[in-house]
Amino acid sequence: MDLIASLQCADQPGIVHAMTSAVLNCGGNIIENQQFTDPTTNQFVMRTRFETSQGIEGAQKSLNEGLSRFSPSLHIRPTAQKPRALVMVTTESHCLRDLLYLEELGELNVEIPLVVSNREELRSLVESHGVKFLFLPITPDTKASQEAEVLKKIEELKIDFVVQSFATLCLAKLSIFIILSCLDLKGLSLITKLMSAA
Repeated sequence: MDLIASLQCADQPGIVHAMTSAVLNCGGNIIENQQFTDPTTNQFVMRTRFETSQGIEGAQKSLNEGLSRFSPSLHIRPTAQKPRALVMVTTESHCLRDLLYLEELGELNVEIPLVVSNREELRSLVESHGVKFLFLPITPDTKASQEAEVLKKIEELKIDFVVQSFATLCLAKLSIFIILSCLDLKGLSLITKLMSAA
């Protein structure tokens, strides 16, 4: 079975060794490995693609045991399963238009089940691509409830990462980790933001 493991935790010595050992312990072979450390937050993020004959349950058990001392956030999925992105936008359409078009063409290895915005201007563009649009206006009085709604949608829709193309909505309850090359974008230079509950 071809799997992708995504890991994030505080940076410290031994994480890569523990990951490779855990993959080996489940009879796995690493196909590719990418890692990034954010020096500002000291957060380590790693994406490892590997094959194993033990299946996802065996891999999950082996990786959880082998990496437990690092207290990581760990997610494993089949490579064939497209990662799910929640896209957050405001009024500028050019980046959103590109993402939706590339997804529609099958050029972007991602599924976009929802676009969230603090403005209504892009609703027709989003819905014309068959994607749901959620309008969440932000004011000082509604900010906390809107953040809670975004977190609820991330959980409900099983979102793997969030692409944010504006800075107005800063989710205080989310930790942001920048992942470079986490998707096969066929040459498209894109920085994605992986957000997980803090």
